[in-house]
Amino acid sequence: MRSLRARLTLGVTAVLAAVLALSGWLAARDVDRSERAALDDRLVRTAELSGATALEAVQEELPSADDRLDAVLSATRTSLRLVLGDAPLIETGDPVPGHRRLSRGLSTFASGGVRYRAYVSDLRDPSLGGLARLELTTRLTALEERQERLRNRLLLIGLLAVLLAAAGVSAAGGVVLRPLRRLRAATARIASEDDLDRRVPADRGPTETRALAASFNAMLARLRRSAADRERAIDATRRFAADAGHELRTPLTSIQARLDALARHPDEPAERRTHMATEALAQQRRLGALLDGLQALARGDATPALEPVDLGDVVDAAVAAARDRHPATRWATDVPDGRTAVDGWEPGLRSLLDNLLENAARHGRPGGEVRVALRGGSAPELVVEDDGPGVPEDDRERIFAPFARLGEDGAGSGLGLAIVAQQARHHGATVGVDRSPALGGARFSVRFAGAA
Repeated sequence: MRSLRARLTLGVTAVLAAVLALSGWLAARDVDRSERAALDDRLVRTAELSGATALEAVQEELPSADDRLDAVLSATRTSLRLVLGDAPLIETGDPVPGHRRLSRGLSTFASGGVRYRAYVSDLRDPSLGGLARLELTTRLTALEERQERLRNRLLLIGLLAVLLAAAGVSAAGGVVLRPLRRLRAATARIASEDDLDRRVPADRGPTETRALAASFNAMLARLRRSAADRERAIDATRRFAADAGHELRTPLTSIQARLDALARHPDEPAERRTHMATEALAQQRRLGALLDGLQALARGDATPALEPVDLGDVVDAAVAAARDRHPATRWATDVPDGRTAVDGWEPGLRSLLDNLLENAARHGRPGGEVRVALRGGSAPELVVEDDGPGVPEDDRERIFAPFARLGEDGAGSGLGLAIVAQQARHHGATVGVDRSPALGGARFSVRFAGAA
């Protein structure tokens, strides 16, 4: 009984069986009452029709024959007794075994294993003083046999009806549950193929099945997002490990070489030792910047869900922090009044801005100028310009790759603009670079797809 179809069939059949049983019992009882009422009415009417004949027999002390009455009594297996005191004067019709004295009116008694229905009345003659009684008795055998046959027929009809109903409910259950079978088959295919991108049909079947399919599709979508987030986190971890192993080897080797030289040659001149220590410190700082950049890339690959963020507040905070890091640089900002909202992840947007501003300050002229502008509207745009040498056209795509650097100085970790490109992708934005018409250096623009 684990099958929903079997449970549905059993439940409906049980209810139908109970209804049929109750209906059959009520019908049999009603028929029994009707037949017993008809029998009682016949006994009473027969007694009324026989009253005159019985009275004549008592008064004349002679039996009086009534052929019509005898025929009725024989046909209905009824007996008639006329009793004066305790002495019977007339006994005609179907013979009745001996029995107890009957009370007046209608009554039922048993004699010789047979049940009888009797009607007793006094002859209506004041001169008899109520001593003469008329007894009409009939067997209940025929009535009880008819009732038994009726109950058997009702039972047989009920059983057949229950069997037919069970078969019909089972067949109807197969049709009703067909959408669930389709849904089960679709989910089984998804589970066997481990394909979270597939969806079950949600436009067929009854309302309940469509709602169940829609809920299942929503669950699949959540599982797909969760799986995608997990895969991004795993990929980010793998990338972090690979990049860290590749990029940290050079500064670590350089630091080790200088420390070994300092340990092996303690008699080196102080100026030489200071130079080697300064180079080791520079490599250590580069190592720290590399670690920070790699961690930022790893966090960016596992970006959480986006929510409305005011881009103007992020720009103000990022410029204030950059002004503290580079006090010699002149910073000019142009942020519109009011809210400029985008769907974003605030730490990711802040990382994007920090790296653009750090890049502009580092590659601009010493004591130069950096301009930051935010244009609102349905598609906000962020522009950062510097007065440095700019980016050659041939390198404008390459610079967004991890560890890409311009020039031979090797300054920086080569991850800043890679983080910018990464966060722009996460936020549905595009990054472009060209020459600044006002300052002559690089001009980076980030255009968002639309406002929140």
